[in-house]
Amino acid sequence: MGSSLTGQDVSEVDAQALERADGDLARVFGDGRRPLPVMRESLDEMMSSFGLPEGVTFTEVSAGGVPALRVAAGGVDDSAAVVWLHGGGYVMGSAAGYRGVAAAISAACGHPVVVPDYRLAPESPFPAAVEDAQAVMGWAAESFDGRWVLAGDSAGGGLTMASLMRARDQKTSAPAGAVLMSPLADFTASGESFDVHAGTDKAISRRSVQSLAMAVLQGHDPRDPLASPVFGRFDGLPETLILVSDREVLLDDARMLHAGMERDGSPSTLSVYSGVCHAWTMFTTYMPRAQHAAGEIGEFVRKVLK
Repeated sequence: MGSSLTGQDVSEVDAQALERADGDLARVFGDGRRPLPVMRESLDEMMSSFGLPEGVTFTEVSAGGVPALRVAAGGVDDSAAVVWLHGGGYVMGSAAGYRGVAAAISAACGHPVVVPDYRLAPESPFPAAVEDAQAVMGWAAESFDGRWVLAGDSAGGGLTMASLMRARDQKTSAPAGAVLMSPLADFTASGESFDVHAGTDKAISRRSVQSLAMAVLQGHDPRDPLASPVFGRFDGLPETLILVSDREVLLDDARMLHAGMERDGSPSTLSVYSGVCHAWTMFTTYMPRAQHAAGEIGEFVRKVLK
């Protein structure tokens, strides 16, 4: 499948929402030099401050031994699910913080969303997150009998692709489809978009990705496809939807993943949004284009589960 550009005309409401989101991200990440405990707390506080719609329930579950939250928006169809691997550069983010994102995706697709609390670096360096994701995938395969989708944003998007590659290579169960939102998929930060959009991305920079690589990989080869999936093979992967902003530094990460899938014969759709920030589904409570993206993801989930 090809690529698409969604919503080229930016309304005043869109522009105001983007300005607010950029401000929220800048307060969390600052100049990228804030102490990690402070950024962890700030990210969860920001995401929890948006609140939850009425009728959302969340339950603690063990997903293959990995603690997780099951989030359901109203009456959902429990015969299928989305597993959402949260963002945060592999060093921050939590299932509790991602309840709002999960609720928006659950409402859009009509199924529960399970958010694992996979282990974080630097306390648990690579490949801890990949191992936890693999355990969750095994649990999902048993629990939903093939009717599940693996998804994630930012580092969770890169982790999603790495997990698909590992499942293919180990011949373990794969999901019906996958969603990558603003995927962080190249710890070498090789994309030109790191330079082109350095002035507009309030969440990520080449310097911050290089710092994350030190904390997460702790000397491991950054070109290992399980760390940086852009360097992997893309054959034999399930249908994948990739969403990215046209003004974020990870734009080329998304493009490289999409191009690799097209080259190697795996079905992929690249959806590039204008007028949004990195991982904008975090802001569904006030950003119309985040609501649109959640709807696009929900539509994709329903399609691949048929």
